[in-house]
Amino acid sequence: MAIKYISDLIQVRSKDVIWLAPALVGIIVCIRSLSLYYQGLATNRLALSVMRDLQTAMYARLIKADFARLQGEAVGTLISRFTNDITMLRESLVRAANNLMRDSFTVIASVAVMIYLDWVLALMVLVIFPLAGQPVLKIGKAIRKRSTAMQTQMGDVTSFLEESFSATRMVKTFALEDYAEARAKTTFWERFKITLSMVAERAKIEPVMELVGGLAIGAVFAVAGWRAASGASDLTDLLGFIGAIMALSPAARALGSLSGVIQEGLSVLDRVFSILDETPKLVDQPNAKPLTFKGGHIRFDAVSFAYSDGSPALKSVTIEAEPGQTIALVGPSGSGKTTVLNLIPRLYDVSDGVLSVDGQDVRTVTLSSLRARMALVSQDITLFDDTVRANIALGRLDADEAAIVAAAKAADAHDFIMTLPQGYDTPVGPKGSSLSGGQRQRLSIARAILKDAPILLLDEATSALDAQSEARVQAALDRLAQGRTSLIIAHRLSTVRHADQIYVMSEGEVRERGTHETLLAQGGLYADLVKLQLRETR
Repeated sequence: MAIKYISDLIQVRSKDVIWLAPALVGIIVCIRSLSLYYQGLATNRLALSVMRDLQTAMYARLIKADFARLQGEAVGTLISRFTNDITMLRESLVRAANNLMRDSFTVIASVAVMIYLDWVLALMVLVIFPLAGQPVLKIGKAIRKRSTAMQTQMGDVTSFLEESFSATRMVKTFALEDYAEARAKTTFWERFKITLSMVAERAKIEPVMELVGGLAIGAVFAVAGWRAASGASDLTDLLGFIGAIMALSPAARALGSLSGVIQEGLSVLDRVFSILDETPKLVDQPNAKPLTFKGGHIRFDAVSFAYSDGSPALKSVTIEAEPGQTIALVGPSGSGKTTVLNLIPRLYDVSDGVLSVDGQDVRTVTLSSLRARMALVSQDITLFDDTVRANIALGRLDADEAAIVAAAKAADAHDFIMTLPQGYDTPVGPKGSSLSGGQRQRLSIARAILKDAPILLLDEATSALDAQSEARVQAALDRLAQGRTSLIIAHRLSTVRHADQIYVMSEGEVRERGTHETLLAQGGLYADLVKLQLRETR
């Protein structure tokens, strides 16, 4: 319309065109510039808000997901969902919102102007441009499929990098740099191929839209020339119409490209909602009641367990721990000891038999009340990149300073904490990297002491320590176990000599049961394990 108005002024030789034309153009440019700024700001704010909410919702869903589900997916793949997937979704949202608002308005305005100037030519344009719709839709479906594959493979890349850089000590010690580089080349080559196929599909959209736009403009010129020659339209209308179609063409191309962007975003949303729609299997039963604690009596009554793929882990296991007793689980690797421990806080559900705490089937009580009565100290020490104080306080988040210090002293950790640069306010680093193995383990024991749970689960808590650190940690564990029902998995059999009962496991079954002296006298599997360790220490 502005072009037609200026053309009319030029045609009548009005001197007002000297100042009206620049003023009109300046006003239009200023309005458009301000609109683009605020539109960009609004769309990015919206996209970032959506990204934040989706990340929060995904994390909440995953952190409450079943233990088996989390164990079954690589950490790098999970991280990719929060980084690569969400970033790609944000970019799709921003591009879609910007293009949809700006280019849709441009298309609507251009079509309105064309209809006003020459409805016959406008009808022709409206027939030609939609012809590109079908091939663009087909391309969009292919983009969505490739986008899904690309995001999945990006999870593999993230997992590979996380695994690779976590294993640098092993890689360098075994001189495996070339092997690691070869694996990287294979992984990145797969990434290259999938991304290239995606780019190839995206690249098809612009030429299709360019071809249709060129045909439309060529046809308009032909028909417009014929109509101008026959007197059906005048020059100013023709110039205004050409200006409108020149504005329409790039906007239509952008909307065509938007189809691919939307399909990419939809593929990411499929992956996001696949997490949000997950329903945990290990949940409270409708009639679940809080655990009525009566001392901490634990009983496995002919318990069997098999993993989701059907592989058996436990076969008719019967184990009993009276309140305050220390029960040790020993046996070769893969015998089912850790599985027994994981069943007690109901990280898995038994496949057969009954596991009860104080006579109550753990499946009939609420998870929160069951786990509130338990503390875990594992060989896989978990420390967050926070202060010493914060890591101990994870045992009881509302604990005061006095309780935290008392727990540290009981765990034989207070003295070394006070030698740290900032004492209890010293950051421990990622995974506690600024501390030694023994120091990290004593902090985890302090955390368990602070929780003051009556049931204690110890999973090879001293297996990775040197003799001096093991002695200090074992002394702290002995203090922690006093008055508690304790189940201990031990690699070093010397640490379970004084257990009330020792269960010897092999291939998912309990093969022997008794005290240290009784089992030695039997001369069975336990006696063989003790003799083997004695030979190893000589």
